[in-house]
Amino acid sequence: MLTTGFASIDKIISKDEIVEFYSSSNVLIPFYHRVIALSAPVFVVIVSERGGLDPYLIKRFQHVFSTHGEVYLRRAFKPEDVPPTIESMNGHDLIIIDPYHHRKNYNEIISSIRKLKIGTKKFIFSFMDREKEGSIFGLHSTHSLIKIEREKGGFRFIIKKSITTKEMEIPSSIWNLYGKIEESEGLVKWL
Repeated sequence: MLTTGFASIDKIISKDEIVEFYSSSNVLIPFYHRVIALSAPVFVVIVSERGGLDPYLIKRFQHVFSTHGEVYLRRAFKPEDVPPTIESMNGHDLIIIDPYHHRKNYNEIISSIRKLKIGTKKFIFSFMDREKEGSIFGLHSTHSLIKIEREKGGFRFIIKKSITTKEMEIPSSIWNLYGKIEESEGLVKWL
């Protein structure tokens, strides 16, 4: 079961199959490592030539959250490798890191994500500014679209698209990203 560990976000996306988190900020990197650690055992597809995943950071998060599980990893190096790599993980909840990395083959990538078994969750993490580049591809396929924006002392989740709620912002301290959260949800529970 895929989870972010942020109760308010998990509640909003609980019924969604395809959720995309995007940011042009580096806060996305520790966030998806956290999600992988909390969701393990989990299947992950990384689209990049090198890097993208720090196994020591995942282990650190697993230690902090007392979770243990395997991370099954596949990497797509070239744009034409992305769709078959995604399709090869069919039947499992899946985390896809930077599927639009090459800025090519958008239709094929979206199609491969949509072909995955109904009932499985897919979390997509994109390093792009959807307002500047590619604001339309994939939007018809995602159930929720969440922007993560860095700000002084923390970051905020901006719900851009959701089937369960209107557009809203959920602020968080950067320290919440790296540790267990005792979240009372505050005003978010009333929205």
